[in-house]
Amino acid sequence: MGSWGTAALESDEGLDVLDALGKYAVDRQSIKLKELLAHYRDLGFLAEDPEEVDFLYDNTAIALAEIVCVYIENGRTQYEELSGLAEIVWNKEDLLELKQLVQQVLDNKGGERELYELWDGDPDWINHLEKVVRILAERL
Repeated sequence: MGSWGTAALESDEGLDVLDALGKYAVDRQSIKLKELLAHYRDLGFLAEDPEEVDFLYDNTAIALAEIVCVYIENGRTQYEELSGLAEIVWNKEDLLELKQLVQQVLDNKGGERELYELWDGDPDWINHLEKVVRILAERL
């Protein structure tokens, strides 16, 4: 894992998530979170079963949540790859699903999450995930 910060988007895997989103959103001004989650499942970046434990799935969920959180906080995305994207639309169920995926990592649900173990309880990483979960929860 190449990582230079606590955010999932500050890692090689996170940049892969952002790159895939940039390609997906290239001709779109608006995307639906539901369709985005399905797209990442089709790519193999997210599991069909949300209970499945995998480093890539966990990192993808967190990276997507970070992108959505930036949009929630700023009303736009901050990433050059998404410069044409004006809107991310969600319903309560899809936002709840994304929040739960991040919460599973934070809680180390299953007890064998490689991403959690790599961070080894780092307080900055835990604080970051708690903030992401809090931002998503406030929109529910």
